Amino acid sequence: MSSVIEPLQNIFKRLFSRWADSADEQQTYVKIFFALITALICGLAGPAFRGSRGLIFGLLMYALTLYVVVYLLEIDPKEIGGRQKLVTAGLPTFLLLWVLVWTLLYTFSLPAAVL
Repeated sequence: MSSVIEPLQNIFKRLFSRWADSADEQQTYVKIFFALITALICGLAGPAFRGSRGLIFGLLMYALTLYVVVYLLEIDPKEIGGRQKLVTAGLPTFLLLWVLVWTLLYTFSLPAAVL
């Protein structure tokens, strides 16, 4: 199992090493990164992620950010302020950015006849 996790840890630690001295900033930027990736997937997939499928996918991706922060970047939740703060700290940023980009991409990727 560690043969799979180690390369992922190296990738994420390299991506977010700029903010390695501040655990709170690092987890915020991880959530921003995943919000953009989630919005790109939902927006470019078009009707496949319309409605509750897109919402469920977004929530699952948010849960994945928590896994990345705790296990791949090896940030102790106590550094941020506990598990509750870990979950709630970047939630508004993730949700607003994800919904905004998803809406813009979805709107501009659909043909006018569908709208």
